[in-house]
Amino acid sequence: MRHVTQWLRSTHSLVPNKTKCSRSVCEAFGLWGLHIIPTQTWTTIRSVRWTPPRVGQWKLNVDGASQDNPGPSRGGGILCDSIGCILFAFSNFYNIRTNTEAEAMAIRDGLLLCEEQNITNIVLEFDSKVLVDMLRADSCPHWRLKNIWADIMRCRGRITTITHQF
Repeated sequence: MRHVTQWLRSTHSLVPNKTKCSRSVCEAFGLWGLHIIPTQTWTTIRSVRWTPPRVGQWKLNVDGASQDNPGPSRGGGILCDSIGCILFAFSNFYNIRTNTEAEAMAIRDGLLLCEEQNITNIVLEFDSKVLVDMLRADSCPHWRLKNIWADIMRCRGRITTITHQF
């Protein structure tokens, strides 16, 4: 620890009195008597709430993610009517995938469940801006998604609206 402190002090002397870093690092340096300005900015908290679809429509909310990118992945979703009644919900493990693959697989799985139950007029809502743009353009994003994308495109006619939600 003594060597780290000596290194920090010697490095700190090469820079003007103040350098920039994250708040937690600055606090740690402060314990050694180094005065550093934090650069971490605090984000504004944003309220996000579920809004129901119009009468006669269904809302399919899906999400997919991987622990690393790629890494062990999961995805799931929920289908609700205009008063918030749940028709179905699902959750799946997707093995080692990227975040985009997991999100696409969750979309596919939700749409296939809708297809099995002959559900149309779907408002599809998810948080991948990349996939929202790809779906709106009807273009396949990546060769690794080719088969998943084919299933999504087969069900595309069931979707009335695609929305990006944070």
